[in-house]
Amino acid sequence: MRARCLAILLLTLGATACSSLAVTSEKDKNADFSALEHFSWSGTASNIDPQATGASATADDEVRRAITENFEKRGYQLVRPEEAEFLISYQVVIEKRLDERVMNTGPGAGAGWGNQNIDEATYNKKANSTYIMEYTEGSLIIEARAAGTNHLLWQGVAESVLDQDRSAQKKAAMMRSAVEKVVKRFPARQ
Repeated sequence: MRARCLAILLLTLGATACSSLAVTSEKDKNADFSALEHFSWSGTASNIDPQATGASATADDEVRRAITENFEKRGYQLVRPEEAEFLISYQVVIEKRLDERVMNTGPGAGAGWGNQNIDEATYNKKANSTYIMEYTEGSLIIEARAAGTNHLLWQGVAESVLDQDRSAQKKAAMMRSAVEKVVKRFPARQ
């Protein structure tokens, strides 16, 4: 019975690890997004620490290219920083997390189920097992700030459990998908 519950727990956590991205965004409700047409990058430093994230040396270029392409799809034009109405930046955050699950591994599943020949005291005993799983969560944070004032206009965040065993191609595809889903929440150029 205990092995069966452990298998169910592992399948549950496996499904969680394959889950889609959680995407959120916030915008300044007083900002006039209709006045925005041109964007540029805020700063030139890489926002990915290859040692902390396990990313390749070209990961920063790949993320910047994906963000640029998606803003251009929304109708915005990449220009030099001095010509931009807003500046884009991003950050990648990788954190270790713990997930605690308590599973009832006692006999039976409730009244009318299981062995009918056991007494009530035995039937109601519960053997709970606690499982703690460590996993890695990644967040991609994209910000748009007003050029000149550095006022935050918009922020989008994608979060997901990371599978460190994925191939480089699958990791790149997940990154592109995260960028696309986040930037889709930025108001489209009209």
